[in-house]
Amino acid sequence: MTKSIYLVSLSFFVTPFALAALPNDPLAAKVQEMNIGLGSEVQTLDLQKCTETGCSDVLGKLFEGLVQSDENDIIKPAQAESWKISADGKKYTFTLRKDIKWSDGTMITAHDFVYSLRRLVDPKVAAEHSYLFEGVVNGKDITQGKKPLESLGVKAIDDHILEITLKYPIAYFLEVLAMPNTFPVQKKSIEKYGEGSFTHVGNLVSNGPFVLNYRKNGDKITLTKNNKYWNKENIYLEKVNYFPTEDLNAEYRMFLSGQLHKTLQVPVDLYKSIKVKNARELRTKPYLSTYFYIFNLENPKFKDKNLRKALSMVADRKIITDTVLGMGQKPLYDYIPYGMKNYTQNKPDWADWSRKQQLEEAKKLYAAAGYSKEKPLKLQILYNTSESHKKIASTVASMWKKELGVEVETVNEEWKTMLDKRSVGQFEIMRMGNVATINDAYDFFTNLQSTNVSNDPKFKNSEYDKYFALSEVELNPSKRKELQEQLGRIIIEEVPVITLYSGTTNYLLKESVQGFKENVKNKYSLTGVYLREEKNKS
Repeated sequence: MTKSIYLVSLSFFVTPFALAALPNDPLAAKVQEMNIGLGSEVQTLDLQKCTETGCSDVLGKLFEGLVQSDENDIIKPAQAESWKISADGKKYTFTLRKDIKWSDGTMITAHDFVYSLRRLVDPKVAAEHSYLFEGVVNGKDITQGKKPLESLGVKAIDDHILEITLKYPIAYFLEVLAMPNTFPVQKKSIEKYGEGSFTHVGNLVSNGPFVLNYRKNGDKITLTKNNKYWNKENIYLEKVNYFPTEDLNAEYRMFLSGQLHKTLQVPVDLYKSIKVKNARELRTKPYLSTYFYIFNLENPKFKDKNLRKALSMVADRKIITDTVLGMGQKPLYDYIPYGMKNYTQNKPDWADWSRKQQLEEAKKLYAAAGYSKEKPLKLQILYNTSESHKKIASTVASMWKKELGVEVETVNEEWKTMLDKRSVGQFEIMRMGNVATINDAYDFFTNLQSTNVSNDPKFKNSEYDKYFALSEVELNPSKRKELQEQLGRIIIEEVPVITLYSGTTNYLLKESVQGFKENVKNKYSLTGVYLREEKNKS
């Protein structure tokens, strides 16, 4: 990516908008155009195929599902105005709003949701997140090609009533329906433009507060207000520009120059100075995310779990969180982040040992695996472009080299290239992270289920699968908590991943931005958000 993309023209700040809906605020800016840092390039705008936070953020503004999760992480009505759940917890009946339309002006009906939810489990679409509907009647069998799409437990009673039937009660099902993968896509546009082109500018028909106006890799994604949206009176922004900003220092310069109203993150190196210089604009808070390294368990090097354990023991989490990052992250050994509902984190026995004891035991395990400083393990850490990822990889590599003699090559790839290598297992150890899409430990644990296509380490463990299946159908909160915490203990014992920390969100937001709120999943709505006139314009 060239740095020239960050030298964005400011001419759009003086483009007038007609018929703008403005809040009751005399200080509201005449031009309601917000610019947001995005991170890596968005790989897809196909709802059912989105697996990343970047596409999820953008798609969450273009589309809307049956329900939504608000700033307090409470499920609220969205395209559905109400719903009923049967006494046995297996049947959900949604009543759609009467005034919901696609951005092309055509009415949205329950049939659109049936089509889209079938598309999520369609094996021809091969959506990674099809597992979200495994608990719906016939969902898993359809994904595996055993039953036809029409047998999915989703039915349009009429144009405004949608019924979803589950195989078993699912405690978190409404949260699943707040995920973009379950939002509706327009059948007509997919049939007209085809699977590969319906997401293009001019083709994409959406149902959320914004529509797609412009998209070009290396430049930006531009959304404009959807005047067909049912709640358009509370959408004050007329335009939103998302800028890919993998270079966090460049992103910070864009913020300082007024080219961005919100950054995705802040540079690790500059955090302390930003905390002073931009104190009124800096937002720091915990959110439901974990940062970890995954092993490629199909690689013979990592078959020995005691070797994996030795590498985990040597990785000093506290140095990474306090010295390398220093941005409020918490050291973590469990796969589940701090703050998740109905879950208490586990840690291995050795986590409370002295550093000397940890290193002595790690060296014994390393030697038992057949390695020594004379015959070192050679491995590669793969990470995507980011200064913080680079610092963490260098630090962990240095720890492994110093204490065990491991020869480590750290390799940086662009996000898409890394994802391509992940999909074909072309890695040894890879930097990954989980950001909660639902506030339930299931959201993380499902990724290590042996049959899940998102099981990147290729972790296969029958005990894990057994406890996962039991936890999935258990509605008693205390019993479900016990089952899920057992899953956490299995991961710690088997070490398919090395979890390093529980995350925080650190970003900059201009004081001119009003009404901006995010929840513990770091998700935000732009409903009610508007800009005030800048106090000091350059």
